[in-house]
Amino acid sequence: MLTATLRVSAIIEVATGCALLTVPSDIIQALVGSRSDQAGWIVGRVLGGALLALGVAAMFPPGQSPERGVALGFAIYNASTTVILGVAGVAGAADGWLLWPVVGIHGILTVALIVLTFRVRRTS
Repeated sequence: MLTATLRVSAIIEVATGCALLTVPSDIIQALVGSRSDQAGWIVGRVLGGALLALGVAAMFPPGQSPERGVALGFAIYNASTTVILGVAGVAGAADGWLLWPVVGIHGILTVALIVLTFRVRRTS
């Protein structure tokens, strides 16, 4: 029963995450009743990446190392956050003093998680 519940939850989170990544203003308007400003749009996309990552991590096949699912979920989150914030910065939609350090940290974590996940996969 837990596995089935996790699968249903994962499907819902992946769908919501994809929706927030593609049309954040529409989803935010549907949820809170008003369109978001530019900052809300960026945050909505980051949230979408997080939900997508959560859903992917929960869908990882049973019988395999749960750490791989978690690592893959974190890699997806970090990669999506790197791209979303990086594009927002280049486009001029974001310019906070922490923007580029955060983009750099998420980028480094993405590469590290992908490398370590594949390294674990080869040795397992």
